[in-house]
Amino acid sequence: MRRRLFLASCAAAALIAGCTPAGDAGKTGADSAAKPGQKTFAMIPKGLTHVFWQTVHAGGDRGGKEFGYNIKWDGAQKESDTSGQIAVVENAIAAKVDGILLAPLDKSALSNVIKKAKEANIPVVLFDSAADVPEDSYVSFTATDNRKGGELAAERLIKSGLTTGKVGMIMMAANAASVNDRENGFEEYLKKNAPGIKIVKSNFGMSDRAKSQQVTEDLLTKDPDVVAIYAPAEPTIVGAFQAVKNRNLLGKIKLIGFDITPQLDEAVIKGEIDALVLQNPENMGYSAVKAMHEHLTGKSPAKTIDTGSVVMTKENAETPEVKALRPAAK
Repeated sequence: MRRRLFLASCAAAALIAGCTPAGDAGKTGADSAAKPGQKTFAMIPKGLTHVFWQTVHAGGDRGGKEFGYNIKWDGAQKESDTSGQIAVVENAIAAKVDGILLAPLDKSALSNVIKKAKEANIPVVLFDSAADVPEDSYVSFTATDNRKGGELAAERLIKSGLTTGKVGMIMMAANAASVNDRENGFEEYLKKNAPGIKIVKSNFGMSDRAKSQQVTEDLLTKDPDVVAIYAPAEPTIVGAFQAVKNRNLLGKIKLIGFDITPQLDEAVIKGEIDALVLQNPENMGYSAVKAMHEHLTGKSPAKTIDTGSVVMTKENAETPEVKALRPAAK
């Protein structure tokens, strides 16, 4: 109870002037305080550690600078901490920020707090993942067309010559809307276009690289005749890659993943990973801020904004469209 009272009393200062509750793992301290008269948006990702979210943050900052808003970036450290994300949203509501930009960790669990924001007259823009709320609960939803992304991965699998056999799918979490759409798009495309492929699913990796590696190991032990693996998120493809590498099966099991890191980029160039579906997280963050800006200035942003995706392979890695989404060379 004492912790809750402290969070509530400190919330406004934390979001507007930089006060950081002791022990609050979500605070980054990277954002400056709002200038006099400047509106503040709380931008709340699913987590703070993955490269994807850091790039979303950069896009949000670009939008904030362009349109004149203070962007307060805050969230749970781990993408398994749903209660932590709910607490961050509740803090933003208590702080009476001018807008909330949110990537819901769980499409069901975050619905109540999104409704609370509406009741407090704080507009919400959803990014990356949807939530189980009525459309009038949020201004806009800016994200990758994730179902299409899953279809692109399945299409690539077929184009690479695979139309029969077992394909492992490394699952991430039960109610992560964005990844669920990638899984469904992939599975439905294969059922329609390559019925000879049988999908076998792993246990949940819970957006953790080490756990994703372990569930991949378990899948390969149970189904050693798997000929390909689809991993629909950055932690799942990193974990799957390491598991396949540890078994000396790189090049023997076809790997198709979602998102990119320098390590994954290198693996595609070496031919160790067949393909990656790349999102545009910088555009996602920017578009979320722009949509909120349009709403607050009397315009009507699109209810759904597709921020784009493209398949990266070794062959097309240097094309302008793909190169623009690859991590900068170190």
